[in-house]
Amino acid sequence: MVPNSQRFDTLFSWMDEQQAIRLLSQNISTLDNPGIKYIAATRLGACSSRDSLDALVLAATGDRENIFDSITRRKSIEALGRRRDLSTLPTIYDAMSSSDEHTVVNAVDTLINFGVPLDSQFKSSLLKIIQDGSDVLKRVAIQCFSRLEMHDSNGIISKQQSNPNILVNGASIAYSIRVEGDKSKLQTLTDHLENTNVIYRRSSVIDIGDAGEPSLLSNIAKVAVSMPLRAKSAFKITPKIKTESQRSLINQMLQDDSRHLCFTQSVDVPVDLKEVCDLLRHRDEERQYSGAKTLFTWPVAGLTEAINSIWENHGSDYGVHYQVNCLISQLGLTELSFITKESLSEPAPQYAKSKIAATWGCLNLGLSECRSEIENLFMMSSWEPLRWTCAEVLRKL
Repeated sequence: MVPNSQRFDTLFSWMDEQQAIRLLSQNISTLDNPGIKYIAATRLGACSSRDSLDALVLAATGDRENIFDSITRRKSIEALGRRRDLSTLPTIYDAMSSSDEHTVVNAVDTLINFGVPLDSQFKSSLLKIIQDGSDVLKRVAIQCFSRLEMHDSNGIISKQQSNPNILVNGASIAYSIRVEGDKSKLQTLTDHLENTNVIYRRSSVIDIGDAGEPSLLSNIAKVAVSMPLRAKSAFKITPKIKTESQRSLINQMLQDDSRHLCFTQSVDVPVDLKEVCDLLRHRDEERQYSGAKTLFTWPVAGLTEAINSIWENHGSDYGVHYQVNCLISQLGLTELSFITKESLSEPAPQYAKSKIAATWGCLNLGLSECRSEIENLFMMSSWEPLRWTCAEVLRKL
């Protein structure tokens, strides 16, 4: 999955580098909109000059009392993770001792983005977090060990497998699989995918990605959580040259037909279009998929009109936007191909996953006139699930 900080670059391209540097250093009390500093930090993450790096380092240094300054510090640390300049490591290390939990999370995530082995000072700080920090901090610190493939010779991480919080024990199990080669608790990870709490289902998909175990591809392909989240883990755990079975599972996952997913709990069947829309707009993806699945059982007569009505009234919701595109593709609703074409060229980053559904829609609806646009998407996008989809569709369109 392309990080949000990169997906939203175009959203902030109106701000030039020098303007962003000035805003980032400006006193919060002098600004009509304090949130503009957050945008400035995001903008500088996409720059490359020394001046912009120095501005980010200054903004990322020291705890802040003002909430807007604290948020700006967190975003500046995240931006340093994009820049990956090793000279900023002391700033990141300093942030790890912050009293603000979100700042510490961003600092550890930044270390992961740097992707370089950490010295004993950093490792000791991370192990202390795993011993004494909150469960949120324990999780991100363990993830750092997993993703950088660093060994914990003290056995501190393995002790967290008995932590009752799935967020912590799942990350610890993933570490043991990836770094220590201990696969004895693979089943525990897959059991977590069946949790009725969507937060734990999402975290379990991430844990499987961190574990790097290809045999779990079929498990994450079918769990009813965000497709981009599943796709990110799927591409992490499979080799660059994939087997035919892996290719088939990935294609099925990216086409994201709700009829192929496993649900953890039953939902009352919607009796009318309003109830379907309520499900499609729900923040738990399993509810969204339940709403979409219901529409496959509706009479064909009137189905096009119903889905068009959903689009017209709720299409601005990114979850609805995506599910409508999936349904048009999977139901072969050529009358609504205009939605597929619109979504294929939609520039707003919040609708990025709809481009995947629309690309499959071009294949399923026979929209060969969209071939050049799909080729352009393939060339311009750095998001692996979208590039994969474009390549697969272009082979068949």
